[in-house]
Amino acid sequence: MDPSVGLGIQCVGIVLVTVLTFFMRSSIQNPSLKYWTIAWACLAGALLSLFIGFHVENNFFYSLYFFGEYAFGLLFVAGCRYYATGRKLRRTDGFLLLAALTIATVLPMVSEDFNDLFIIQATILALLFAASVFALRPAVIGHETSQGLRVMRIALMLLTVDFLLYIPIFSARKGLWGIWAPAGYLKYTSIFDLILEILLGFGTIMVLMEGVRREVEAANRQLTQARDRLELLAQMDPLTEALNRHAFHSLLNRNEGDSESEISGCVAVIDVDNLKAINDSMGHHVGDKAIRAAARAMRSLIRADDMLFRWGGDEFLVLMFKLHEDEAGRRMRSLNEILAKNSEQWTSAPIKITVSSGVAGFRSLSDLGQAIEEADRAMYQSRKRDRGAAKASERIGEPASALSS
Repeated sequence: MDPSVGLGIQCVGIVLVTVLTFFMRSSIQNPSLKYWTIAWACLAGALLSLFIGFHVENNFFYSLYFFGEYAFGLLFVAGCRYYATGRKLRRTDGFLLLAALTIATVLPMVSEDFNDLFIIQATILALLFAASVFALRPAVIGHETSQGLRVMRIALMLLTVDFLLYIPIFSARKGLWGIWAPAGYLKYTSIFDLILEILLGFGTIMVLMEGVRREVEAANRQLTQARDRLELLAQMDPLTEALNRHAFHSLLNRNEGDSESEISGCVAVIDVDNLKAINDSMGHHVGDKAIRAAARAMRSLIRADDMLFRWGGDEFLVLMFKLHEDEAGRRMRSLNEILAKNSEQWTSAPIKITVSSGVAGFRSLSDLGQAIEEADRAMYQSRKRDRGAAKASERIGEPASALSS
């Protein structure tokens, strides 16, 4: 096969890789992709210049070829470095391009035989491919291993070896050191280069798509966390940080038809006494503190698996799973003792907070509605008894003259 045909095939292949990366830039905003796209464009331009140079035999096109390949190597190193460390191109990197331009301008004047010049070219390109492998090391050390990164590193290593082999092969093309390079191999060098360069192009695309996938997964995690936070806020009472009625109905809907719906336990309905009087005499801010104090007292009595709901303005509901009704009742009756000891400290106000409570058992969550009604009736009966006892106590405490009248 004519070497110029192989070079033309290589040029077409690299142009296709360039076009592919160019179109990817419209949907992926990544500096690494920007560097790699320009690098592939430089390589396509370099190969086109070499193809023209072979036919017109003009040193200007050879210089364009040398500089284009140097620019390709330098920009590919820059893309790998940004991918691994996030470091962008700096002004000092311009000196490397200036040095590359100087070498590309002077190199065609060294020899009239392009194959002699290619030995120097292959050495420089091998060093640039090795530099790209080295630039990716921080990504490997940082455990950012991926299939795309492996393909890129393998392709870069093979290209390094490939161009290093050109040094002895092109040196031996005239029998140097008594060795003759096979003519067939020299005809297909462009094809070998194209295969490895396409492998490198696929590696870069894989790396970029894996980056997009990681960004999508991170965005999904953030959306999930935001959804969970919103769901939590929707199910939480902001004043007491207890669950609300929405959370209660969500619990029933979630467990409907589930084996957990057979869980038994007790439900307690608790109402804060005389909250309106506290609001009227001391203000709603003190009333809010009284509600928070009542919720705090309830939390001190329930277990981690139990659930506290704010059922209404001054009414709470507690689900106590797998707890006997007598024990649940004993705990609820101790609420007023806890409040008597801590009300003033928790509210920073000279108020007395009391609650009325009622308890009922349930054998499954499907029985919960009836159990709540029974606990609500028990709560009102408890309040009625407590108020009756308080009035009787007040009459007993009156003076004898008042009683006799």
